Parts: sequence; structure tokens; C-alpha cells
Amino acid sequence: MRKSTTFSFLLFVLFQVVGTFAQEDAVGHEELFREVENYLYSPQQNHKESKSLYKEVKSVAETGNADAMYYLGMLQKDGIGTSQNLKKARNSFKKAHDLGNTKSAYAVGYFHLKGMGAVPQDYKKAYNWFKKSSEPIAKHWRAKMEFFGLGRKANKSKALKILRANKLYNSEVLLKQFEESISPTESSEGFKDFIAQSSVSEIHGLGSFHSFPDSKMLDGTWEGEYIELDWSKNKVFRVLPVSLEMSNAVNFKATLKISDSVSSASATYSAGLLQFSSLNIPIKKKFTDYPNFTHLMNEIKSIELRELFYNGQTVLVGRLKAFLPVWEEPANPILILLRKKPKISEAAIAAFEEQASDFLKVYPNPIEQHLLVNFELPHEANVSLDIREYYGTNSYRNSVFSGIRAEGNNTIEILDLPQTPGSYLLTIKFDGITENKILIKK
Repeated sequence: MRKSTTFSFLLFVLFQVVGTFAQEDAVGHEELFREVENYLYSPQQNHKESKSLYKEVKSVAETGNADAMYYLGMLQKDGIGTSQNLKKARNSFKKAHDLGNTKSAYAVGYFHLKGMGAVPQDYKKAYNWFKKSSEPIAKHWRAKMEFFGLGRKANKSKALKILRANKLYNSEVLLKQFEESISPTESSEGFKDFIAQSSVSEIHGLGSFHSFPDSKMLDGTWEGEYIELDWSKNKVFRVLPVSLEMSNAVNFKATLKISDSVSSASATYSAGLLQFSSLNIPIKKKFTDYPNFTHLMNEIKSIELRELFYNGQTVLVGRLKAFLPVWEEPANPILILLRKKPKISEAAIAAFEEQASDFLKVYPNPIEQHLLVNFELPHEANVSLDIREYYGTNSYRNSVFSGIRAEGNNTIEILDLPQTPGSYLLTIKFDGITENKILIKK
């Protein structure tokens, strides 16, 4: 009886000691996780501390700790203390979820959303993983998927309902923008007929375009549209004006302008691939989760270029490869469609100066085989140009340009002109404004 009592007492003491150690471990782990959480977003990261933190988190994760496994995935995703490995990160997030960490369901869904970490891009799986997570950020992304119609029919009212109920500052900021937005996505204007012939996904693949532009023809300035696609490459998220200026044949100095941002870098070109040494450019966001986060830094790696003839002009089709340093992940799929900016002769400049009081300025007039149209925009805008027979004696009417043009001075070259002698009316439209110019064809 005495032995039994003694044994029970020893077991009680042992459990008390083990329990104390477990509590101390749990407290220690919580401190470690807080340290990792702060370190992930710290600008003061260094190699030695990163490596030490990664080693410590990995050691705890290997004991089967769900939260440590989640933070291990975060470190692997961002390449902190180890080489960046999205596949390993995704596996760590999946293990963390299986062990009971609810944050990880959001992380796994994010990988499916964008097709990262060696998993196919899949909106349905992404949405289902987001639903498994109780994290506010997961609900935030579900609202985005509803609003943009990613893997489902767009449902603006449902998106707004989710955001209003979500206790997250990001959702509060985004809600106001979604409420005021008329359309969640955009369409290409200047190349809409070209895109209508296939799909943005097929164009992005470049599979049907086989002609590489010659390096010499790239010299000069090319203007057009920067077209940001969704991650499945089936929707156009937004369209921005873009220009690409290149000089010096194979070893280029390249200047890229996207909307209101400009950046330059050296570049090399070979067999359709334009590669940049170091080209970082902040690109304007259409929607933002933070009031002052209006531009997102993009590191432009390269542009794959193909040449084709479209609407009487040589057009460059480009697939742009970019990386987002702030999130340590690839940018959205991007298309750029470019036309060569016309060289303006001294005679054209003199003609434009003579028409200084006119909104629309043209050269030459009477028109011949090409026409330069010059105008000044107060801000970035969708512009359309069309030409029709002035007196209505024939049915000639031709839409010669439609697309986004940047703020400031613009010159467009038109090659698709009427061949029959007579009087014609050139009309420009933007922001509900219409301006006309009479053209003569001899």
C-alpha cells in the first residue's frame, strides 16, 4: 500500500515537471513566433540573424509544431535564412494546415490563386482553401475573387458584403474603391480587333507569332498598351499607356514608361528576347489595400518580342516578365502591344506650329500615303480617331485609331487613308469631347 502511494506521488511530481517544461516551451515558442512575425517585415534583416532564425524555426517545426511549420513556410517563401523555394514553402503550409494551423489554409489558397509553388493555377481550389481559413485576409481575398469574377461569375454585391463584414483595415480601404468602381476589369481599346481574333491567353503564349523583330528596327520609340492579365490569363485586369525607347542596336539603352512612371537601364537583345540589366519601375495600382500604397515596384526582367503586320502598321507583341520585390513573387502575366512612334520631320513641326490654335493638328493636308495627327491631352485618356466622307456622298467611314494615350503631346501616324479624291472629316473623341478637322484628298 505504501509502495503504491509512493509511486502515485512520483507520477504526480513527474507530470507537474513535464507540464511546467511544456508551458515554458509554449511561452518560448510564442516569443519566437512574435520575433519571426516582426522580422518578416523588418527592413533591418541581415544574413547572420536570418540564418539563425530559420534554423531555430526549422528545429521547432520538426517537432510537429503547427505554428512553427507555418512560419517555416513564410521564411521559405521569402528566402529568409535560406534560398527562396516556393515549392518547399507550399509543402510547409500544407503540413502546417494538417497539424491545425488555420493561417496556412490561406497561404495554400494563395499559391493556387496565382499558380505558385509547383501547383497549377486553380481558382476553385484557391477559393475553397480561403473558405477553410478563419483569417480575415482569406475573406479579403474571397471578396476580390467575387468582385473580379475569378473562377466564378463576378458578383459585386457579394464582394461588398464580405468586405463590410470583414474586420480588416485592408478591407475597409478596398471597400470604398470597389463601391465606386463601375467595372472591375478593362479591355484593350487600341488593339481590341486584334485581341478579338483570338484571346489574350493565346496572344500571351506567343505560339502563333514566329517573326522576331530585327535589332535595327527596334531603334526608336514604340508606344502602345501595357495589358495586365489575371493569373489564368483569360481576363484583362487593366490597361495602361506604355512606351519603350531603344537605341544602339544589340546592346541597348532602354527607357520604359508605364503610365506616370519612367525608368531606364541597359539591355541586350537576341532572337526576340530583350533582357534588362536592372530595370525597376513603380507601376500605378488600380485598386490598393493601403491609402498611400498607390504604386507597386516591379523589377522588369525581360520582354519576349514578336513582330507582325496589323492595320497597315508593324506591331510588336511582347510578353513581359516581372518580379515583385516587396512580396518576393512573380508579377501578373503582362502583355505589351506597341506601334512605332512616327518620326516627325521639320516640315511637320512647322505645320503643327501653324495650327497652334487648333486642338487637332495634321500633316500633310492634302493627305497622301500617310497622315500625322497631333493633339495635346490634359490627362491620360481613351482616345478614338475616325475619318468619314465630309458631304456624305459616299459611305466611306473608317475608325483609324482607338486606345489609351498619355497626358501631354501626342502624335499618331495613320496609314489607312481614303484613296478616292474628295473632302473628309477627321474626328477625335475623348472624355465626351469631340473635335474635328477637314482633310483634303487630291
